[in-house]
Amino acid sequence: MMGKEEGRIQKEETIGSNLPAGWQMAAIGDICSKPQYGYTTKAAKEGDLHLLRTTDIASGIVDWDTVPYCSVNPEDKEKYRLEDGDIVISRAGSVGVSYLVRKPEGSVFASYLIRFIAYSDKRYLKYFLEGPLYWEKISENRMGIAVPNVNANKLKSIFIPIPPEKEQHRIVAKIEELFSELDKGIESLKTAREQLKVYRQAVLKHAFEGKLTAQWPKSPWLRTTLGEKLSFLTSGSRGWARYYAEQGDIFIRAQNLKHDFLDLQDVAFVKLPGKSEGMRTRVQAGDLLITLTGANVTKTAFVKSDIGTAFVSQHVALVRPSEDCYTDFLYWYLVAEAEGRKQLNKMAYGAGKPGLNLDNIRSVEISLPCITEQKEIVSIINAMLTIQENLTSDIEGQIHKAETLRQSILKKAFSGQLVEQDPSDEPASVLLERIRAEKVQQVPRKKATKRKAATG
Repeated sequence: MMGKEEGRIQKEETIGSNLPAGWQMAAIGDICSKPQYGYTTKAAKEGDLHLLRTTDIASGIVDWDTVPYCSVNPEDKEKYRLEDGDIVISRAGSVGVSYLVRKPEGSVFASYLIRFIAYSDKRYLKYFLEGPLYWEKISENRMGIAVPNVNANKLKSIFIPIPPEKEQHRIVAKIEELFSELDKGIESLKTAREQLKVYRQAVLKHAFEGKLTAQWPKSPWLRTTLGEKLSFLTSGSRGWARYYAEQGDIFIRAQNLKHDFLDLQDVAFVKLPGKSEGMRTRVQAGDLLITLTGANVTKTAFVKSDIGTAFVSQHVALVRPSEDCYTDFLYWYLVAEAEGRKQLNKMAYGAGKPGLNLDNIRSVEISLPCITEQKEIVSIINAMLTIQENLTSDIEGQIHKAETLRQSILKKAFSGQLVEQDPSDEPASVLLERIRAEKVQQVPRKKATKRKAATG
């Protein structure tokens, strides 16, 4: 029976056999210096050495103005000091995410990052670390259950196709040319998406100014408060943790409302005793739900249909409108940035930790036309925003296709299909031999430096 390591080597040899002439497979550890773990300390708001962390590189762009400082500087600053061209890879959290460091100004890297220093084209290695072959290997090499992680030995053993050095430069140039065009297209799509968000809020603003029904015979709108139009208002009970279950009744948490609609894809379940105090928070069709605390505070959802037995957490308010008010109208009012959302945000962020209470919700001021006009306004909103939502969905699809194309470009790049080969290029085998010789020469130099420091 073939062992795991033998299988891995055979798979890498199979990949290597399909490479162009002059290319060669090598492990990341063969083309980089010995990988190094980062420095362990707490982050601080002030200091003289930036502490680059996994969270700082996760987006692919480091904003040094937001990178914190070391609370305690390392005794050996040079050991951890980042240099231009260093590559760091996250070993926990956002496992496998990498970053090519550019012009770091007085910075070291944190313990959950691993530094690699490439002896060949650093950009070539960085693009490999963004491509599908690398991510396939990272998925295989992840360890851990609660917090996925990967270590230096696993990373340096990942094989990478190595073309001649001059071809590496040509590949990088072609990738950057194609990515530049892709980025322009994606930027235009994102701009259009933001414009559609502005359009959405403009529709809602006009709706509650009466402009969508301006042709209607004018009758005064009733100025009142949300509390005057509710038949029931409560928030979830505390102590639900002991009722959590693998299956049971739906338990609605703040994260289920973060997009201003009820998202039950990542839903928790509870099994509640029949006489529990939490029974009062059972959700009905037609209820509104408002997030009271946390990052999603003020986010609102409309329970349009029966979802079965469901309850809300202590971070969610259950809002049940009275029968003389059209719930759809109230929902759109509460998510309108110029109306209900503006009032709730002002109350939530007034001081300290973001949060609302039930009195805040009751006090929201609202202007109500007659019920017939409320329904007409909602009908017009739905028609106009359906177009907006369809266009947004199309844009999201195009952005996804662009990202898929990015991976396709990288796949071609690392299989020798992106640029033409030049038979006159020095083969990769010579480059790898030169790298091996350079690494051997550096070891005694480092040992000699340590001996000199010890006897100095």
